Amino acid sequence: MLTVTCLGSGSSGNALLVEERGTILLVDCGVSPRLLESGLRQAGHAVADLAAVLLTHEHIDHVRSCPRLQRGSMPFVATGGTAAAISLAASRLHQISIGDTVRIGGLTVTSLPVSHDAAEPCAFRIAGVTGCIVVATDLGRPGEEWRDLLPSCDLIVIEANHDIPTLEAGPYPARLKRRILSSRGHLSNTDCGRFLASALGDQLTLDRGPTIWLAHLSETNNRAAIAQAAVRDALASRGLQPPVITLPRHGAGTTWREGEQERLAPHQLSFFH
Repeated sequence: MLTVTCLGSGSSGNALLVEERGTILLVDCGVSPRLLESGLRQAGHAVADLAAVLLTHEHIDHVRSCPRLQRGSMPFVATGGTAAAISLAASRLHQISIGDTVRIGGLTVTSLPVSHDAAEPCAFRIAGVTGCIVVATDLGRPGEEWRDLLPSCDLIVIEANHDIPTLEAGPYPARLKRRILSSRGHLSNTDCGRFLASALGDQLTLDRGPTIWLAHLSETNNRAAIAQAAVRDALASRGLQPPVITLPRHGAGTTWREGEQERLAPHQLSFFH
């Protein structure tokens, strides 16, 4: 079955392990090499088992372990802008453009557009035999093309970065607040909930819908309970009650398996931007 394990989420490092039928992918490698190898061991794997590393963009919380991984033999899947920004060796790069699809083992990977302040960022849709997921942890403002993508997904990993009133009243300088709130910044709890409700509300029923993983919650400007409530309330307004889970900031262990209902307690995580 398609399995996804979170190895970390937030400014301290982002990494997701995706596997199905012997094909193992790493989506971002922003945790430290020590934590990456520890998380892989807990999942029963090693760096040498990775079929590829998918990079969403060049910010350090997504690429911290690139130097360690480049000593291996697996390819990196990234846009040209991301590869150039981190000086990724051409011999290790499988370059993709937004909208491209590549087959890696038994998994089909499609790059998706995002609005974020990086060189050429993207999100990923990963489809296997038993299910499909979307990973969009630095989304900014989702475009219309996303609305047709999400209803067919079994797991949606999406940012719910900040609570707007908390951010506006908080200690960040005005310039940073404007960046976070901009169209190339980060998705708020409210906007995340509204977007999911709009994208899913007309096409799903109560007994069929994806699991939602909320990522990139701000330690300063958000709380897990606030994020969950905002997203759940927005979905409930359209008659939907999918599992809504907040990802832990540190450590491996939060795992989703296609066909298994999640019953995980909410976790608080941190995001620094």
